Amino acid sequence: MKVFRSLCCAAAFVCALCLVPAQGAAQFTEGGRYVGFHIGMSGVGSAAAFGAQGEVAYNERISIGAWLDTWSFGESFSVLGSSTSWDTRYVAVAGTGAYHFPVEGNEKLDPFVGASLGYFVVNSSATGPTGITYTGDGSRIFFGGHAGVRYFFRENMSGVARAGVGASYLTLGMDFGIGGG
Repeated sequence: MKVFRSLCCAAAFVCALCLVPAQGAAQFTEGGRYVGFHIGMSGVGSAAAFGAQGEVAYNERISIGAWLDTWSFGESFSVLGSSTSWDTRYVAVAGTGAYHFPVEGNEKLDPFVGASLGYFVVNSSATGPTGITYTGDGSRIFFGGHAGVRYFFRENMSGVARAGVGASYLTLGMDFGIGGG
């Protein structure tokens, strides 16, 4: 229920920002820096992922950045008085690169495609009906790709939507410009 409430609050916040008139223009220029947060669907386990990202515009079209996501999922059930439970936590850390396409006539839009190379840190635990507990790790490297669009509500505030493979399939978030450019 907390995840659903968080997603609804984030969606309401983004919708409210869309209704506020602004003079914002795309600020993706060489040296621009952005940090932000996002909520999305994880690439493993169909759980909600929460994360943060940062990006630096290397030139007018290429950016490099970093991405951090975390999510967990599990199950707990009882059969004939015996209970069993398990849960898994993922933390995904990645370096990213993206190409940003120019859009003539609408400076608020910043569409992009990119790739990522990262590392999943995975921890699992399970407790069986006899009370025996298992813990394990399954960390690994991952490659990913994404496409998305940034829409500038204000000069240094934008909404970002991404779809891809790797850590998260779908994300919705906010980016804030922190100078440069």
